[in-house]
Amino acid sequence: MPSVLIFGGSGKIAKFITASLVKQDYKVYSIIRREDHVPELRELGATPIIQSLEDSTVAELTATIKSTKPDVIVFAAGAGARAFEDPNLSILVDRDAAIRVFDAIAEANCTKRLITISTIDTRNRDKPSPTWYNEEDQKGSDELWGVLPTYMKAKFEADKDLVEQNSRRGLEYTIIRPTWYGDGEPTGKIKAGLAGFSPKVSRKDVADVFVVCIENPTTVGCVFEVSGGEVSIKEAVQRVAEEKVDSFGEMYR
Repeated sequence: MPSVLIFGGSGKIAKFITASLVKQDYKVYSIIRREDHVPELRELGATPIIQSLEDSTVAELTATIKSTKPDVIVFAAGAGARAFEDPNLSILVDRDAAIRVFDAIAEANCTKRLITISTIDTRNRDKPSPTWYNEEDQKGSDELWGVLPTYMKAKFEADKDLVEQNSRRGLEYTIIRPTWYGDGEPTGKIKAGLAGFSPKVSRKDVADVFVVCIENPTTVGCVFEVSGGEVSIKEAVQRVAEEKVDSFGEMYR
């Protein structure tokens, strides 16, 4: 039975991922911060593990990975709504904890396969905007960085560390960068690659992108955006893999 370890397992996208994987006979380990999430995750079929990412050392995270021996690791953790009250939590979780997890995966040497959730427009804003952006995308970029500057900086720095330090870690990563998403009805169709901000996409469709990437090892090394679209998720992800899409190239970081 293949196994997946999810960091941030109590999030909505992570729970959709869990449910889909369990239906496909995956063993799912779910790292969560609070014990009150245990019953729900067990009901989904996951094995919950209580561990605070913001408080865990690389050694402690390494031990967790070694004890579970997953085939694939998903990083879906984030400070979430707590960061609205304390923006510094984005630094502690979305950046610092993420980087410790990257180091722990390399240290554990059980699997090198990592799929992580980022967000659209994580880039160095001192450099020119992406070439595929239109006027609406640029406006969306300005709004996103204006509303969530600490979060965006944290995600950018985590992604940059993952990519630029990979010569020493040797991880087989895929970075998924969805646009604005919500609880709307899933369509099973997306736009993936150099996608831009519009239209929005459902959480369930984003989760299914993760599941397809887990099952498609040719997405290793790809960094791509996801928005609403008209192409089936499996086909859209396959195109990304074939084109080796990287929306986070050196010119954007």
